[in-house]
Amino acid sequence: MQLLSGTTQGPFLIVHGGAPSRMPEPEKVLSAARSLEVIAGQCFKELASRALCEVVVGALQALELDPQFNAGLGAAIQSDGEIRVSASVMDGSRQSFSGVINALRVKHPSLIALSLQDRGSRVISQPGVQVLAKELNLPDENLATEEQLDAWRRRKEVGGYDTVGCVVRNALGELAAGTSTGGRSFEFPGRVSDSATVAGNYASPVVAISATGIGEEIVDDALAARLETRCRDGMPLEEAARRCFEEAIARGRTYGWIALHRNGDWVSAHTTPTMSFCVCNEAGTLASSVPR
Repeated sequence: MQLLSGTTQGPFLIVHGGAPSRMPEPEKVLSAARSLEVIAGQCFKELASRALCEVVVGALQALELDPQFNAGLGAAIQSDGEIRVSASVMDGSRQSFSGVINALRVKHPSLIALSLQDRGSRVISQPGVQVLAKELNLPDENLATEEQLDAWRRRKEVGGYDTVGCVVRNALGELAAGTSTGGRSFEFPGRVSDSATVAGNYASPVVAISATGIGEEIVDDALAARLETRCRDGMPLEEAARRCFEEAIARGRTYGWIALHRNGDWVSAHTTPTMSFCVCNEAGTLASSVPR
């Protein structure tokens, strides 16, 4: 369990690689943290030239391509042997949420979520997901790794990281958030996680949040929306996050989140044994889960 906070000026971003309920092997913890530092550094450079939501999705795409995280390639296999992925994006300045739920054979659900930002229907599931994937020329792809398939056949979970996310702030103080997930191993087909809901992903003109962990608990607590409301009502981010953190511990919750405020304050918190994250600004890595 841990809550870290800080403040910085100018543009910055935070990425997370999930908050697993069980502690992964030490080498996996270090590998995930180092990958996040590389991805954060690469995506930060794009803040000056790309739209905020595009930067967020660029980070999610990189994480969806990394099989050590539970999003896109290497996502969790459900009880019927299928992989279904979900993602959402929210533009804080427009307060516009878009998401995709339980996409089949799509490596980058974050790209579909981004494409929905300017459509009338902004949260979709099957069969619309496949229709839009074809429209966007996204290939039909196998997302399971051999390690996962072998583990699924033996009815054994692959120990690794969870849902991924990114929150960003540009030089104008505008915010955006994105979250992508492969769900939970052996879960009931069709289960909807928090990642494509405002409980797990939220951004407004005030604060941006991305959550990870047990989706049902995040939804039960309306975590991201609750944290945003407290900040919108004038509570400092660290105080609002501390209150959410204490409530989560009191309720025995298993989740974590990253959040940043338009004033430059940021928070990384988790009630789980660990959560991989990286805070990056123009000076480089400001904070990280990499052991120092």
